[in-house]
Amino acid sequence: MTTQETNNDENINQDEILDMENILEWDIAEAEKAEEIIEWEIKELWKISEEITNLKDALARAQADYQNLIRRVERDREEMWTYFTSSIVLKFLPSIDNLERIINSTPESEQSWAVYEGVKSIYAWLNKTLENLNIKNFISLGKEVDPNFHDVMTQLPWEEGIIIQEFEKWYLIWEKVLRHAKVVAGNWE
Repeated sequence: MTTQETNNDENINQDEILDMENILEWDIAEAEKAEEIIEWEIKELWKISEEITNLKDALARAQADYQNLIRRVERDREEMWTYFTSSIVLKFLPSIDNLERIINSTPESEQSWAVYEGVKSIYAWLNKTLENLNIKNFISLGKEVDPNFHDVMTQLPWEEGIIIQEFEKWYLIWEKVLRHAKVVAGNWE
């Protein structure tokens, strides 16, 4: 091999090496650009992930608020129904009491009359209507006085704290006292 051929081979190798170095430098620059883009994209993904987490939290709070609103509206609706029903029924209770007094005070000889049967029928219908409205009445005779349900009008000699006479029954609407019973209680004097 001649010197010239060796020099040409070295030039080719050096040209190839320079080309490879240039390619490697370009590849490294491209890799660095890609790394910067990936780092930027990772930062953006973290931001998006945080935003998703915040949105999930906000959605959970909104759902909880909505469920609370539904419960509150239902409770308010029930309370309004109870209030309106109570205010109307309280006006009719004295009439029901009077019908009961008529039934209880009618002599046996007159109980076969049609008027008496009509009064009993109306009384039964009114009580059934109250029952359908979730209004219940209770008889207090013979029971112990409970200030949650009874107003003691007077006391007579009898067993202490036992109800011996009832002027008016007590009524509950949805487990709330609609009207206290008016009673006479026993008292050892």
